[in-house]
Amino acid sequence: MPMNAMLMTVLLVGATLVTMVRLLLQHQLTLELREQGLHARGEVISVRRSWLNARHRIVEYVFPLPDGGEIRGEYKEHRNGLLSQRVSEGDSLEFLYLPDNPHRHQRVGAEVGLFTVLTGVFGMVVLMSLAIILLMNAPSKKAPAPRGPTPSRYIRNYDGPSPRAKPPPPGEKRQLGAY
Repeated sequence: MPMNAMLMTVLLVGATLVTMVRLLLQHQLTLELREQGLHARGEVISVRRSWLNARHRIVEYVFPLPDGGEIRGEYKEHRNGLLSQRVSEGDSLEFLYLPDNPHRHQRVGAEVGLFTVLTGVFGMVVLMSLAIILLMNAPSKKAPAPRGPTPSRYIRNYDGPSPRAKPPPPGEKRQLGAY
């Protein structure tokens, strides 16, 4: 099996598994926040363009906690077309956070629902199936072709006289190696 097919399969399966775990963890956080999350109203403090991808904007926000502290964070905003709502500095945002760990929070409207999880898992199963098919159908490594002419079926032994040669007459001595 070539190294390229193996490497591609490992990367594809690894990336798929990492994405699937992250998706399931986000869904688990959504379920926890629905059961025990507290509401907070926050504010956008800055919006900047992503230097990796110009179509994304990084939105930084802050929201206060009842004990007087505040939680700061950021999220990526994608340009989805005409219907996307783009926020600007000073806009209000609503959050859900866990009372025992406020750093585990989500923006209201950015929850990961069951349909999203099922769609993502289905897509990732398809990708993993393609990776396995790629791995199974990869050509196996073959021995390199021999260089030079192919040896004859009849290999002669040069240690003794050829079977076609006449035997030496009796009484004549030959030197070793003179045939």
